[in-house]
Amino acid sequence: YDAALELRKRIDSMSGDDGKKKFAFPKFYDFPPFFTIQPVQLTREKQFRVWVEFIRDYQGHIGSTSIDVSKASTEKGPPFANPKINRGLSEDGIRTVLNEVVKAGYAVWADEKQLTCRITTKKLDEWANIILAWAKENGQLNRISTLNELRTENEGEGFQGMEPEMLHAVLKAMQDRGLAQLFPGENLDELGFKLLEK
Repeated sequence: YDAALELRKRIDSMSGDDGKKKFAFPKFYDFPPFFTIQPVQLTREKQFRVWVEFIRDYQGHIGSTSIDVSKASTEKGPPFANPKINRGLSEDGIRTVLNEVVKAGYAVWADEKQLTCRITTKKLDEWANIILAWAKENGQLNRISTLNELRTENEGEGFQGMEPEMLHAVLKAMQDRGLAQLFPGENLDELGFKLLEK
């Protein structure tokens, strides 16, 4: 009963009563086959594109950057289940969909076992461009800094407070493009980096 009540509160909280705009669930969210990974490749590819956009938009709307796969599979609520039609993805289905979100550049796995996924509303390359523009505007090129400094000391910037795994993935993408050099640390927050102008 408590879980059902909690789920109802979560769904009701999307109603807009708190002044926030209500999340508009797309029509396909009420379509039972949406919650079954489709066997035909072309159909599955289309389904995955829809899932990627839906997860990105939904997580952005609720302000959540993290998905615990096990918790998502047992909650039986949005975004991976629709209690109204009694349909939802299995834990493997959730992981499959999140792997597609990762491939699309909107997410990274926080761990090797793929238990937690970090989600963002912008692609990693978009964040890379934002961080590089910030570095140019603020004289931060060719300066060694830590990941923790970048995510905690830049008030008002879109990347402030970004999950460490996500920011690390952005910096790795920048390194791959020759725009950053990374220096190992004892943990992600201590990871050093230098932003480069190309």
